[in-house]
Amino acid sequence: MTVQDPVFSIIIPTRNRPQEFQTALNSVLAQTYPYIEIIVVNDGSKKEHKTAYKAIKDRSPNHVHFIDLIERERGHGHCFARNQGVNKATGNYIGFLDDDDWYLDNTFLERAAKEIKHHQADFYFANQKAVTHTGEHIPNVWVENLPNTFSAEDKRRQQTVFKVTIKELLRATSFPHMNCWLLSTQLYRQIGGMDENLRYEPDRDIYLRTLDKAKTILYDQTTVALHNVPEKNKKNNASTQTNILEKLLFQLRTIDKGILFSNHPELIQFCIKRKGYILKKITDQLIGDKKYSKAYTYAKQGLATSFTLKWLIFTAYVFLRKITPK
Repeated sequence: MTVQDPVFSIIIPTRNRPQEFQTALNSVLAQTYPYIEIIVVNDGSKKEHKTAYKAIKDRSPNHVHFIDLIERERGHGHCFARNQGVNKATGNYIGFLDDDDWYLDNTFLERAAKEIKHHQADFYFANQKAVTHTGEHIPNVWVENLPNTFSAEDKRRQQTVFKVTIKELLRATSFPHMNCWLLSTQLYRQIGGMDENLRYEPDRDIYLRTLDKAKTILYDQTTVALHNVPEKNKKNNASTQTNILEKLLFQLRTIDKGILFSNHPELIQFCIKRKGYILKKITDQLIGDKKYSKAYTYAKQGLATSFTLKWLIFTAYVFLRKITPK
């Protein structure tokens, strides 16, 4: 190893899923790149799982480190767990992996280390495959379509790893899952880490903040990880424990932060546009619940955020529903 070679600290938060976690851990241990440490943050797993976790810990190699948080009914949340892991990290780059997902590509970190070193990048991400509990592949969930947004003459379409800009990334379907992220530890700490007040889509929040501060961003077209989409009828993670309006309010907080604190004009305009979309979704949900007075409040906010004739007509419709006797 030379001084310039990245050292990766891979953070795996886990709670009440020792079997799934073992698979995730094994996929990191199988990486061909040698300069890694693995930090496991056990977010207060229940007593019946402690024996299984201890068995995994006892047979893990020395570069796997465990942090055990106290038990809480809903855990501390994966934002808190990830931040705790980063606090203990000694690597100059951070990566994350959910405990019910795993790496598919054993050369992911080796390839990333080479490209990060060459370009002196501070943010690197790749693709991930989303699969339901029935084995169905859901295509184009994150940024898989990013190369398709380039012109046909763009040579990057034939490259595995290449530089991208904020403007280009905002044209993708969504944002990359954190399972596929690698970012400099310095950058993670500079932007304040994960927002522990968010229990839904905190990865979008930190993604926007990372884009705003990153100097060199690299995109890897390879599918490097598998993501098991949570079952909607199971209340075993933050996504399935949160109702629709709560999710929309968390999204609204994320976007307001982006408007307030971003420096790049492209990010600010993106957040303003998305805020209008979220306000419209809140309005629609309230209309569905026949709460027309509240719906009108949010419709007006949406109209003020991104005025269009269509939205003006829609707001007038909501107002009529508000004042029309039942």
